[in-house]
Amino acid sequence: MNNCIIEMKEIKKYFYGVKALDGVDFKIRTGEVHALIGENGAGKSTLVKILTGVYQPTAGTIILNDKSVQFPSPQISQKAGISAIHQEATMFPDLSVMENIFMGHHIRNKSNGLLLWREMKDTTQSLLDKLELDIRSDTKVRNLSVAQRHMVEIAKALSLDAKVVIMDEPTSALTLKEVEYLYKIIRKLKSEGKAIIFISHKFEEVFEIADYFTVLRDGKYIGEGTIADITEDKIVQMVIGRSLEKMYPKLEAEQGNIILKVENLTKIGVFKNISFDLHKGEILGFFGLVGAGRSEVMQIIFGIDSKTSGEVFIDGEKVYIANPSDAMNFGLAYLPEDRQIQGAILAMNTRENITLPIIDRTSRHIFLDRNREFEITDEYGKYIEIKASG
Repeated sequence: MNNCIIEMKEIKKYFYGVKALDGVDFKIRTGEVHALIGENGAGKSTLVKILTGVYQPTAGTIILNDKSVQFPSPQISQKAGISAIHQEATMFPDLSVMENIFMGHHIRNKSNGLLLWREMKDTTQSLLDKLELDIRSDTKVRNLSVAQRHMVEIAKALSLDAKVVIMDEPTSALTLKEVEYLYKIIRKLKSEGKAIIFISHKFEEVFEIADYFTVLRDGKYIGEGTIADITEDKIVQMVIGRSLEKMYPKLEAEQGNIILKVENLTKIGVFKNISFDLHKGEILGFFGLVGAGRSEVMQIIFGIDSKTSGEVFIDGEKVYIANPSDAMNFGLAYLPEDRQIQGAILAMNTRENITLPIIDRTSRHIFLDRNREFEITDEYGKYIEIKASG
């Protein structure tokens, strides 16, 4: 266990009888970028939340610097030198960069408790300079790009003297140039002896930046190893439990009729003359960098936004989609990129979220039919293998 800073042994976490983690082992060393890999629902986020004190394990042991520890709160985890940078930057947009960096751990005068604004400002600027960021400490966070916000989160981790930095899907909203800059920062942190937990679904990123990996599947520990000694195909097999050839065998399929046709769709200032055909039984991929207009095209087709010009045809018939209700009536569904903000109501349970778009099928006049809700949730939950208690 050479230079091992954290070791998690036989970690279990149950939610109302559902096993989110079932005996997971994980360890990370100083000066190492460790990729935590697994499909959605594999248990990565749950493991990280236990490490950061958000959740308490049902069973298992956490060892920090050869001593058994517990993290009953995020604050205690932070004091132990663990800091997380989440996929969605968790900052206050109307506060300055400095105020966000020192939120919860302001520098105070030891004798009278007053805030030492000048010292915090100087420290912030020093952190920004260390990360080679062209940002002023008094800049409002709402005026920063997504990439800059992630860098400020890293600066906050450094202000906490973090020994372990967790990065959860840090590149999901970054351009290629911004990703390269993030890699540069990660390598710099690694050279300083920081331990980096890197969570990503993108295998090319894992092979580019990580030294070591651990794979989780269905809440279980599957395996670990050095990146240099593994192939992408082998990791994929560990993640999904079978080879890609078995999961996606080559099938001979006839191209069906055109089910959705888009002609010269235009939104001034965003995109121009987008045309494509989608055939029945076909998967059509849209590629492009952040800001290329992919999401905006789909939002207009689904009626979330309005077009400047262009036409949409469904089953050969020209249609007018003024809002999402129209789109749903035509048989369209939309899964937004930001599912936490746009795709789900977090205060509602799984059953309520699944059945909300089809409330007309689960209600009788003004009353909800709970039995029908459970039937629909159970049917589609099994179909896409959702593991939830309600």
